[in-house]
Amino acid sequence: MKRNASYEPLVYAILICTGIVFGLFWNKLVHKDALNADTKIEQVIGLVESEYVDSVSQSEIEEKAIRELLSSFDPHSVYIPYQYVETASQDLKGGFDGIGIEFFMHNDTPNVVRVLKDGPAKSAGIQPGDRILLVDTLSLIGLSNSEIIDAIKGRKNTSFVGTIFRPFTGKTIEQTIERGTVKTPSVYASLIDEQTIYVKIEHFAEKTHTEFVSQVKKLLKGKDIKYVVLDLRNNPGGYLQTAISLLNEFVDGNDMLAYTQSKSGKRREYKATKGGLCADMELACLVNNRSASASEIVSGAIQDLDRGVVLGSRTYGKGLVQETFQLTDGSQIRLTVSRYYIPSGRSIQKPYDDEGYQELDSQALKKVGIQYETKNGRFVKSEGGITPDISLPIETYENYIKTSEYAAQLIDSHVENWLELTPEAWSESRKVSAQISQSLQDSTHYYQSVKHRLVYQLYGIEVAYAQNAYSDKSILRAVTELREPTVLLNP
Repeated sequence: MKRNASYEPLVYAILICTGIVFGLFWNKLVHKDALNADTKIEQVIGLVESEYVDSVSQSEIEEKAIRELLSSFDPHSVYIPYQYVETASQDLKGGFDGIGIEFFMHNDTPNVVRVLKDGPAKSAGIQPGDRILLVDTLSLIGLSNSEIIDAIKGRKNTSFVGTIFRPFTGKTIEQTIERGTVKTPSVYASLIDEQTIYVKIEHFAEKTHTEFVSQVKKLLKGKDIKYVVLDLRNNPGGYLQTAISLLNEFVDGNDMLAYTQSKSGKRREYKATKGGLCADMELACLVNNRSASASEIVSGAIQDLDRGVVLGSRTYGKGLVQETFQLTDGSQIRLTVSRYYIPSGRSIQKPYDDEGYQELDSQALKKVGIQYETKNGRFVKSEGGITPDISLPIETYENYIKTSEYAAQLIDSHVENWLELTPEAWSESRKVSAQISQSLQDSTHYYQSVKHRLVYQLYGIEVAYAQNAYSDKSILRAVTELREPTVLLNP
């Protein structure tokens, strides 16, 4: 049958109009469905998912919303995607999966500056000074730190072929490296002299208290120890219960050590127990501006109970407690659920704003908070961190980074001469000292820090802390204070 062409434009017009009407009707239905959701946030998510100009999945919307929501409350309430949950807790678990190296970026290439003791990289023959060029076929040159870490790390029992350039031999080698679990101890203890022990706490992990008891008992065996220097500098905190357990090793009696309080008024108290391992020793505690959270509970309790003298610079000022909640997809949120208070009843939480913590100058600090009394009646400040009994020079974060950079450069330039030396011979080497001084030029006040960092990178953290106990000016000042106290702690 012959079609009537004259009706075709009319048909097309009807179809177009019908489509427009249907589209408007459909959009109305979608809008209505989104706007009929139970909550405002569900309405917004529905509208963004259906109407936003670019394609956005519901999961993307939810993750962005959760991050923004938590960040608006305080700096410590955070969202952890499921793929990062394991990594986020590894340090406090006492180990991580990887190969066990530290690296420094030099000319867009990761240079190995430390190989962890008993780690997979050590077993594979990786040395300080090595430059990692390839992980399998992936070039690391020009990548960011996080991209390099993602490439090198991985689950244990997996492996990769590393292409490595060794500058002091001029050779490029290929080495298969099998990933494994790298242990990360949190306690390092050594003798300063026959009467004094030095204890460095990196963070308060699950096994920190166990490590402390084990190491200190070994040092006490056959010794008449009277003094202990507890080093909490750069300690970012960790588990509250671990900090309380450690505190119990320095006190004797039933004093209040700390308590937490939620918005509902629920209060949990932590009290001392009798028989602390170091309860009869004179105590000095070192802190700085990077001592935070659980380390502030310990140092604050030591100060409030007049148990020992606190030396250093004002601490970070984190007096909030977080609890971890598991979400249905395996992700987590760490939510601030309470505040903690130290024995005098003071909170050491420092003010913060939308941009996070702001450094308080000396004038602002004087105006913050009210005075509280220690057990023996000394006055202490209430907020903005723990103000030490004795102030020591501040090592800024910038200085710390500069120190690390100097050390990395020195390793890159001279490692072939140093690897054959014992730690003792190295530390006494005039040649090494001259090389350090020459590199530092006008920054000779960094000398001791760089030297410590070099020992740490070349021979391991245990050796570094043991040697540091004899040479670190702050530690030596603490030892002097223990023997010739200037702060009146007794009533």
